[in-house]
Amino acid sequence: MLPPIALATADVASYREQGWLRLGRVVDDAELAALRAEEERFRLRHAYGGPQNQTLFVNAQLCRRSEPIRRFCTAGAHLPAVVQLLGPNVCFTHQQFVTKLPDGDTQHSDIPMHQDDGYGRLEPPIDLTLWVALVDTDERNGCLWLVPRSHESGLVEHGRAALNPVLREARVEARAIAVPMRAGEGVAFTGLTLHGSGPNRSSALRPSLFVRYCDPHVKMVSEGGRPVLDDPHSWMVAGEARG
Repeated sequence: MLPPIALATADVASYREQGWLRLGRVVDDAELAALRAEEERFRLRHAYGGPQNQTLFVNAQLCRRSEPIRRFCTAGAHLPAVVQLLGPNVCFTHQQFVTKLPDGDTQHSDIPMHQDDGYGRLEPPIDLTLWVALVDTDERNGCLWLVPRSHESGLVEHGRAALNPVLREARVEARAIAVPMRAGEGVAFTGLTLHGSGPNRSSALRPSLFVRYCDPHVKMVSEGGRPVLDDPHSWMVAGEARG
């Protein structure tokens, strides 16, 4: 495992201002190989969406079934940096593998621009997503795109995505930037930061790992206002929860 990642004061300030931050390498080679193996082992048979979306695969909440995933989500080298960005008390709440098979002429593994709080709204929105590239990612194979400072506008309206009805899509007026990464690198962004990814036009698989953290006292507005710690998939990874 890599040594704990510590952020400089300027890094924290940049995250607050821009709504995102590159963390660099967050897994070593052995961890990376283990996470890739788990993505393949748990990959679902059915794609995520309609007939035109048979190259997009999403598999969530595997921590209770996988030691490598659980170890990374709850004790990874990135957690000290997450504490610096979120505060001393941190709850892990969601994990996903998002995998794009090579797209053909009629296939679309695009994930439209959205906010993570646009899928699962938390109140107050004290949450953070860590997005990890499990292979090298660039504009050709569907790397992450995001809109700097978009978190400043708060939660925006989301509708059903045009390319894939099971996904949500937000209207974006500001310019998005591509965030290519090497395998094993991670980027952190707020739950209100607009982001998405394009199709995979390469000839190889493009898997990634998504992990969401939050303050333990937030409520899940999308689930009737339940406390996040009432969700069986959530548990504390740093500090403590009052009450």
